Amino acid sequence: YWGESTQVGALIAQKELAAEGYPIELIFEDYQLVAKNSVTAAKKLVEVDGVDAIYSEFNPAAVAVGSYAKNLPVLHVYDAAVESPLENAPLTFKTYLDYRQGCKEVAEKFKQKGVEKIGFLKANLEFGQLCLKGISEVYAENLFVEGYNLGDTDFKTQLLKLKEQNIEAVINVGFESETLNTLKVITEQGLNLPYGTVEDTITAQVKEKYGKELNGSVTFGFVSVDEAFSNKIRPYVLSTEYGAATAYTHIKQLARALSECNNDLECAKNKMKSSAPDSAIGFEKFEDNIAVLKM
Repeated sequence: YWGESTQVGALIAQKELAAEGYPIELIFEDYQLVAKNSVTAAKKLVEVDGVDAIYSEFNPAAVAVGSYAKNLPVLHVYDAAVESPLENAPLTFKTYLDYRQGCKEVAEKFKQKGVEKIGFLKANLEFGQLCLKGISEVYAENLFVEGYNLGDTDFKTQLLKLKEQNIEAVINVGFESETLNTLKVITEQGLNLPYGTVEDTITAQVKEKYGKELNGSVTFGFVSVDEAFSNKIRPYVLSTEYGAATAYTHIKQLARALSECNNDLECAKNKMKSSAPDSAIGFEKFEDNIAVLKM
């Protein structure tokens, strides 16, 4: 649901860039959220297609492609919560939400609602650890954590263990499937737990299946896509506007930086760092190669 949105945003960017005098070729690869597939795809893009930049999405690709690309003469923008791909990688830029800050603010909201004990279903990946740090700033003693591996489909054991600790709300910031599977157990077991997550997991399918269970939920996410960009994607049927707006913003930045610097990477890197604000997804600036986005 996110990748299809991204593809639309990229194609709109390509069309507008051509009109502005920045013609680009886009080559799409689908790694199906499997890390080894993302490396195979990245090698093909670099070694066969000879791309000048890679835009990758979500943790499996961000980490794996980041490790592969960090020593190559290729700009890389990744759309994921993780921060580790930035280490010793001056040509790499991060975009997406700040999970540490977002989870902290969700926890603060639950605290204001009177929730004394909170549970966290923690994905055993870096973004889960970032979220945990944020929640821990608010709930030091009364935070209870159960881990899971991405791809797990049954959270019954973890949720029942958390419920035994008398938690009054639960947070899980995986993908759409993790939210569906969490709400499924909450419903089937009658756990009556308010839910905290990242907003882009609350898709149309989630709302349709668990609208009642979402009452009292707290989410963090992007600000609304601006009206001008929303109008551009209106002809398409998208599950989320956010993926389209994010790709649109950063692919334009990459193309302009490379073109204006005649593919000189040191120059292009500095151009990226000084990218102007863009309202499509609430981009304000790059700070230490991390996109500062309104949330």
